[in-house]
Amino acid sequence: MRLATTTIFNIGAKSLQSHIADQAKLQSQLSSGRKILTPADDPIASARILDIAQARSINEQYATNSAAADSFMRLSESTLQQVVGVIQDVQQLSVMAGNPALTASEKKMLDAQLQGSYQELLGLANTSDGQGNYLFSGFKGDTKPFTETSFGTVNYFGDDGQRLVQISDGRQVPISESGADVFQRIKNGNGSFVTAANATNVGSGIVSPGEVTDPQKWAAAPAPRDFSVQFYWQPNPSKPDAPNISYDLIDSTGTSLITGAATAGNTAGPRTYTSGGDIEFKRLPTDPAGAAWDFGIKVSVSGSPIPLDPITKTPTGVAGAADQFSVKPSSNVDLFSILGKLSTALNNYQVDGSGKGQAAFQNQLNTALSDLSNALGNIVTTQAYLGARMVETDSVKDTTEDLKLQYAKTLSGLQDLDYAAAISDFAQNQMVLDAARKSFAQVQDLSLFKYI
Repeated sequence: MRLATTTIFNIGAKSLQSHIADQAKLQSQLSSGRKILTPADDPIASARILDIAQARSINEQYATNSAAADSFMRLSESTLQQVVGVIQDVQQLSVMAGNPALTASEKKMLDAQLQGSYQELLGLANTSDGQGNYLFSGFKGDTKPFTETSFGTVNYFGDDGQRLVQISDGRQVPISESGADVFQRIKNGNGSFVTAANATNVGSGIVSPGEVTDPQKWAAAPAPRDFSVQFYWQPNPSKPDAPNISYDLIDSTGTSLITGAATAGNTAGPRTYTSGGDIEFKRLPTDPAGAAWDFGIKVSVSGSPIPLDPITKTPTGVAGAADQFSVKPSSNVDLFSILGKLSTALNNYQVDGSGKGQAAFQNQLNTALSDLSNALGNIVTTQAYLGARMVETDSVKDTTEDLKLQYAKTLSGLQDLDYAAAISDFAQNQMVLDAARKSFAQVQDLSLFKYI
């Protein structure tokens, strides 16, 4: 076979170029640490690397979102803990104000402390994250949630939504709270019904918040479930300082729940009053004959629900109807109005020898304490929801970290270079390249023209 000189040169040049290209590729792999430099090196692995890199990028964004959500919720939880402290301080102040030894001036001093707690509470309700995002404005993050129109009257300008943050493929976690749910939608009374003393009461009777003995029976009580406890008194000739006190349970139409008759003009009730005893809203064995009924609630009244002379302790005025106390379903009150009403009670405190003023004030305090307890429960419930979401976010963050490691491991297996093998290939190819260069130099001497 005859080979032309140009053919020998072309073969040698092509061989050198191939080895140089291989050497350049190995050098690039060693300098970058990757075995796949272009999709042509391994199309299938390259496509998979792209998918995993994208998934890793999304996973990193989820991690960033989780950290931001956790930070926001922790700020909310910390703020609510401060609100708990303010409510507890006001509860302590209310108990202190109930001391009958305190004068009207001293109660007004307590009101000055209450005013400070009120302003602190308003500031906490309008807390932001430092970037203009309010914690308790619902979905309206850039809207200041609460604005005061007068002491105890605060309007809410947020909404009932919640801002959501995506922390994983299938989970969006709420990070903001509706201020209306936290600070304004608070059930008064015992949460099911509320008791109150009539403003025209003249005795020293103090009504309890009451309790629900059977929630199903209370829920089934006929609407509008607007009742009152009406007291009556008659003189006791043998004991002027121990009058006969009775009471009746009356519905919103003025009809006795016990006798079923209208109560207009009555001067005595069907039940005998015992201070501090249970007043049960159901038919008792001692009641007049009638159909059985049970509304599943009870209250109590302590003290004297009739006017007494401060010295002789004998009744004053005309016998017959005396004090009245209402029992109505609970409604929503807000924390700011609770403090506003408490402030009014502290400023308007008046007392005389009959005990009327002290009883009215104590009834107002009892209402405030009951409402504050409900407000505290509402805040603690919100904290519990926040805590549950923070636990979930922490769990998702752990999963995100695990995925991050798994993605890194998979990518490493697909694209990271085996340095030992690459260095060995580089050295081997260098040796082959050197041999090719030497042999090519010797091939150049094969030309016949050299001997002419």
